[in-house]
Amino acid sequence: MIAYCPNDEYYNAAFRNILAMLEGSTPVNIKRAAFLIEWAYLQGRLDYKQFCNDISQTVRGLNSFIDQAGVRQYRTAGNYALFEYFTKPNLMNGNKPFSYDFEDFTGTDDYTKQFVTKVMRTHTGQCRSLPMYYKILAEEIGAEAYLAQAPNHLYIKHLGEDNKWVNVELTNGSLASDAHIISSLGISAESIRNRIYLDAMSEKETLAFLLEELTNGYQRLYGYNEFVILCCDKSLQYYPHNISALITKHNAARTIGLAYLDETGNMIDSTAKANHNRWRETAKRIEELGYRDMPEDNYLEWVTTMKTEKLKLQTEAYTEINH
Repeated sequence: MIAYCPNDEYYNAAFRNILAMLEGSTPVNIKRAAFLIEWAYLQGRLDYKQFCNDISQTVRGLNSFIDQAGVRQYRTAGNYALFEYFTKPNLMNGNKPFSYDFEDFTGTDDYTKQFVTKVMRTHTGQCRSLPMYYKILAEEIGAEAYLAQAPNHLYIKHLGEDNKWVNVELTNGSLASDAHIISSLGISAESIRNRIYLDAMSEKETLAFLLEELTNGYQRLYGYNEFVILCCDKSLQYYPHNISALITKHNAARTIGLAYLDETGNMIDSTAKANHNRWRETAKRIEELGYRDMPEDNYLEWVTTMKTEKLKLQTEAYTEINH
């Protein structure tokens, strides 16, 4: 068999497993795919059986809460239980709700800050790990939940009792309207129309998103190379408007292209031209989709605002079924 990532058996295995789910040769399993990203980065030093056991213990608590609250008949029963689990002290979370971790929130110094296993262990996380954990738990209890992207951000969407979209913002444990997300993060109408932001990911798109995320840890270990391009290409095959994959491919193409020119003394041959063309093509596609960069400092300012100023949000979707 071809080794897609010949320099690392763990990333090779993770890639193959997630790709098999995308191609339909193995069942879709978001929990398994999310685990593989962390397992590969830690070079196999994670136990999937223990991970599943920990998830199962939480699932039992969530199901017990739903039954005790007498809300099993509602479509949002699972979402209600998850919102309580993440945002309020209770038996399900050991009286320790989940909060945003402001220390190295991008994982620059410690990439494991981005991990779901870190959230499970500490009840702290950020805009990638918190919604990912929510998504995994939702899958396990049969609740409807979708990941959605915003600039440098990830959050949860699900349909409410009135069949309208509800946005779950785990950065501050609240519900956010589309209008607030759009205005506070400066999202363009063009990017919304092209579905790069505020769009609920399908199961296949979620797997494709995770396949691109696999490259984030890989880059920390090995930098940009053709394996990163491969992951992005496969991600875009199943999720063509995945802005994260386009940006990663764009950066990888630039880095690979410049490295090749350095190695060859700026020789412009067919390889150099091919490198330049894929860099240019991704730049064009990113611009067509309406992407606008959000600097890290601006995002941190937004997160801080989310923490200090609780949004006035419609919690009726949850409180209504508790009466």
